Amino acid sequence: MSLRLCITCHCNKELDQYDLLKRGPQKGVGLAKECRTCATRRRDRAAEQKSVRKRKNALASDEDLTQEGFGAGDQVRPLRELLQEVGKLDAPIDGFGARVDVSGAVPSGPDPGQRARDVAGLLGESMMLRWTYEKTKERAYTKDHLVVFSCAQSMAREHKAKVPKGGKPRDARRMERFDCSGWLYIAVQAASDVMSIKISHKVDHLPYADISIPDRWKQYIEEHAGTETSGVIWRHIVREMSKGLSVSEVSIPFTSKSVHYYWHKCTEKDWRFDPDPYVSACKYVEEKGEENHICDMHIEAEPGTRAFGFYIKDFVEAWAVHTQELAMDSTWNTNSGNFELFAAVADADGCGIPLAFLFISTTKDAAAGAKEKVLTRFLSGLKELGVHPEFTLTDKDWSEINAMAAVWPDAKQQLCLWHALRADKKRLAKNKDTPAPYDVDAARREFEFIDPHFVPIAQQDPADEPIAPPPSVPVPRVRLTIDGRPLVLTQSLPKLVLTPEAIARALRPPATTYEPADSDELFELETASGSLCHPPVTSCSAESDLDDDDRSDDGTFWSDQAQAIEDALWEYDEWEGLEDLDDIRRDVEAVAQDPSDAPSAESGPRASSHTYQFCPAAHRLPLLRLFAKHASQHPLLPERHGQTRTAEDIYRDAVSEMYQHCKVNNLTEVWAYLWNSWYCRQRWRLWARSAYPKSVPRKRTTMIVEALWRGIKRLVLHMYNRPRVDLALHSIVTRAIPPYRLTLAKILKTARPGRAAPLSHTQADLKRAWTRLSQAPIKGKYSTDVSQWTCDCGAQKYHAHLLCKHLVQAVGPVPASWWPTAVRYHVPPFYTPPINGQVADAPELIRDHAWLPRMAKSSAIQIRKRREPSDLDSDVAIPAIEDVRASSPISSSPDKAPPTGPDGLLRTRAGGGGGFDLDDEEDMQTDNVLRLLLYAKKVIDKQCKNPDARFLENGKQRMRGLVRWLHDIERDAGNQAPISPLTDPKDWTTEELIWSLSRAADVIEALRSSANHKHLRNAKQRVQGVVQWAQDVERHAETRRTMPRTNVHRYGEPNPTNVIGYYHVPSDFEL
Repeated sequence: MSLRLCITCHCNKELDQYDLLKRGPQKGVGLAKECRTCATRRRDRAAEQKSVRKRKNALASDEDLTQEGFGAGDQVRPLRELLQEVGKLDAPIDGFGARVDVSGAVPSGPDPGQRARDVAGLLGESMMLRWTYEKTKERAYTKDHLVVFSCAQSMAREHKAKVPKGGKPRDARRMERFDCSGWLYIAVQAASDVMSIKISHKVDHLPYADISIPDRWKQYIEEHAGTETSGVIWRHIVREMSKGLSVSEVSIPFTSKSVHYYWHKCTEKDWRFDPDPYVSACKYVEEKGEENHICDMHIEAEPGTRAFGFYIKDFVEAWAVHTQELAMDSTWNTNSGNFELFAAVADADGCGIPLAFLFISTTKDAAAGAKEKVLTRFLSGLKELGVHPEFTLTDKDWSEINAMAAVWPDAKQQLCLWHALRADKKRLAKNKDTPAPYDVDAARREFEFIDPHFVPIAQQDPADEPIAPPPSVPVPRVRLTIDGRPLVLTQSLPKLVLTPEAIARALRPPATTYEPADSDELFELETASGSLCHPPVTSCSAESDLDDDDRSDDGTFWSDQAQAIEDALWEYDEWEGLEDLDDIRRDVEAVAQDPSDAPSAESGPRASSHTYQFCPAAHRLPLLRLFAKHASQHPLLPERHGQTRTAEDIYRDAVSEMYQHCKVNNLTEVWAYLWNSWYCRQRWRLWARSAYPKSVPRKRTTMIVEALWRGIKRLVLHMYNRPRVDLALHSIVTRAIPPYRLTLAKILKTARPGRAAPLSHTQADLKRAWTRLSQAPIKGKYSTDVSQWTCDCGAQKYHAHLLCKHLVQAVGPVPASWWPTAVRYHVPPFYTPPINGQVADAPELIRDHAWLPRMAKSSAIQIRKRREPSDLDSDVAIPAIEDVRASSPISSSPDKAPPTGPDGLLRTRAGGGGGFDLDDEEDMQTDNVLRLLLYAKKVIDKQCKNPDARFLENGKQRMRGLVRWLHDIERDAGNQAPISPLTDPKDWTTEELIWSLSRAADVIEALRSSANHKHLRNAKQRVQGVVQWAQDVERHAETRRTMPRTNVHRYGEPNPTNVIGYYHVPSDFEL
């Protein structure tokens, strides 16, 4: 039998499974293209869809809604009777009609729709249904209005569910619905109290549960919306509706969200001025500014951005000229418009006072640096209002850092220590990400002790000996002490020499009672735990027989809780039973143990080796501790046992200490990251407070801004689900700012004359810390100067209030009247507590820009000229065993000039000339320039016979300034120079280069002979490029790769640079 393919189910079926269809008078009859089964299914589906559409649009036509359909022949009945009757009707109700008189039951008015809604509400209460308004139609032939309602629980009137977009779930719970076909028609005539009603409801179902807010509570919300939050109103409703009721009796059908929504709608008139939230927010500042003491800053937005900012007028007028420290930070998720919120917060005697706010949103169309420009305009507006801080604090957002530096270039930029520690921790935890390229030559130009071969794995020379991987635990550190006291790296002392006798005496087992030798010098090896490296003696106890200094307060902070290798990084001894909560070292522990800071993913460059480790876990905490130590140091805060250092000394020692720690532990990758991100000179100025030696800031972090965000989000914006930006603005102005107004008022004036003055938050915290330290036991002896508020225990720099227990206990009991007047100053003495009943004068004025005269134009950390390493630069020289000589006395004489460095200039380990300056310093510099010019001439002369273009190319590039200078000289003299700066340096010959170097040396010598110092300094500046190149070549001559006569580049050798290049050296090597 023949088969035919069905176009619907795609199955081959017999021909009797297909219907015969008429195809027209000319084509006759033919078989259908789909089988009979598929055709039946298609017709059933079409009929069902038509029925559904008919039910959804089952609004009666005008013919069905004639007066007869509304009970035209019925007698007019009072509405009360109709309500009683419909309350007794059972389904199905099909076309029940009546004419009713609604006078007295429904207020009269011109709006027929509202009158019909009132009647529908009364009918719904009687029938336990909810009639939902659908539409109103004006009928011309009856001259009335037909108002149509549907049953709220009708399945036919259910809204279609939203289609999920972007993976967002749409699983909202819905009310149960029924196929009841419920309709209510009310015909209302103008100026008549008689209405015609028709009801259809075919199925009985569950009564409608009304969850709307009753009118009583709506009125209460409207009355209290301006003074109470929705949460307070909801608690009041719950308290009133549950008063005296048991669990089985209490019932509140509406929720707190309903109350909040209605409260939100009631308050819209106070903050919504335009449908566009951004435009509305701008209008809010203009129209509500005077009422709320805010002023528009009129900040111009960049293309691709939208921004508006405002400052708090009374705050700025009262405190702008007193703002010595200014912090800025941003936060997200405060509004639904994706606006980032910035705040500029001033330090007011330890308390944070917000001065201005900025809302800014950026799109993908915004150019690079657009946000930074807007922030610069925002801060410039504050500057015009009188804000000139000495310190500015930000997190690691470069747009904030650059904007602060552009507006206040003389201020000390300080990175938030908490943000810095978190950023450092996150990067150290990315164990498979490789660091950015490390410029070891730049690092060596700053510090000669840096090893040129200690570089990341990717930059290591295959010909060099490979560096071993980091150990599983950090290597213990040994600390050298002199007379029981540790050294700092930059001592202003003569060279120290360790003789074999001194070393043997230091390592000799001690007697039962330890007595220092009579010699003027004594060297001991001290472990990280603070005890000496002597073998244990049976007759000596573990701690009781040690000197006080060996177990003193500055011994080790971690000695009783961690390994000795970790103890070496901290200089503090933990006392039992007390915990100093204001010590930054405990914050380091908290950051290190916080699991929320763990990196979510490693997205940086990855190493090719599966065994690669950026920083093993055991090394991360010691690095963080060392980082926090360097951030806390300052020239005004003495180190242990009274050593003071300059800002440059602290920088050099910090780099040396971190570098040596990384090198001993083979942390090449970590050192590259630390140098690039933190310890190079440009980055050091941003986070180390020692970079500004003239004063010490009060704030180490931006927590005054974080406290503001916490108050805004947890106390104000938590009531909203990502509100509009205009509502967020209104909430901040009306609810978040007023508490700060009270705080500033208490600072500026006495709130309670004649009464005991209250303590501010900072003063109360200072008093608690003071009380804790006054109870701490003291184990060592230190030099404590209360008049300057300094102590050489070394712990003061770590404390949030610059306190230590020795200072606190040296002052003794403090009268209660001093605490309300306690102020932490920025220069010594940092506090002026009463001593013998006398209070010292304040060391500085902290009002009206009094700090501006001491602000420098540039940082104290200046670019230093590189020095060659020599024996004189080492702190300790250890001779060979057979070369025994007497030790030099360990004392420094202020009347004797310190030793000179390799450049002939006087040097001290603290930097500078120690008061002994040379009169011929400029002549010595000129001699060095001439020597290097002749050395460059000699190097290039070696290239004449066998030039190496790769090596010469670097030298030619560095000689461009010299060639331009000589060209100008010859042109002014009317001569033609044999070499022109307009030609490509690659075309310069070696003969032309040699002439240029000889001519430059002759000109400089002539200028020195004529004593023309101005032109001489200019000449040395113009040849600085080639002089630096020659110095690099000379410095690396011993490590320079050499080539045979063929000048063939050996496989595996690095490409030539100005530091490591190639020049011909005669060799017997033959290919």
